Amino acid sequence: MIAGPEPSPSPSASATVVPTSPTAVPTSASQPVPKVQRSDGATPTITAKPADTDSKVSYSDGVVLQIRAVSFGKETGKGPGAFPGREFAVLDLEIDNGSDRDLSLDTVVVTVLDKDGQPVNPVYAEEAKVADFVGELKAGKKVKAAYAFAVPKASRSKVTVVVDFDGVHTSAVFRGGLG
Repeated sequence: MIAGPEPSPSPSASATVVPTSPTAVPTSASQPVPKVQRSDGATPTITAKPADTDSKVSYSDGVVLQIRAVSFGKETGKGPGAFPGREFAVLDLEIDNGSDRDLSLDTVVVTVLDKDGQPVNPVYAEEAKVADFVGELKAGKKVKAAYAFAVPKASRSKVTVVVDFDGVHTSAVFRGGLG
């Protein structure tokens, strides 16, 4: 019997992506992960300085991102794609749109780099209770989402979290420890 290619899952527009291609190299110290190429071709013109994991990334137009909470768990599921016993960190993120325009959150990409700057695998296990950013965030409104990553205990004291949420803003970058 000849095996065909494995079917690949179809990614959602807001799926969490871990860069693995040779082109996924750091672009600068303040932007350690390349921006997603979006269909509108926008170039980031609104910037923010990186922040500690317990601080806020604030943009000049009033948009603010923060890691509201971090919790930890272990995968318990069994079956295809399950990694029973694998530890993970759940990052509860919040975007506060203090700008005067709506933000599309349909192409948000969250990346976590370990203490060595290597991408950490996302976790989609049911017990992680992840929920992507999606839809339009109206001006003056806030929204929360949860993303899980298989951050090893040895890396929890030093990670980089990158939130690429649209084409107009540079990616929000957080550096520091989790929990």
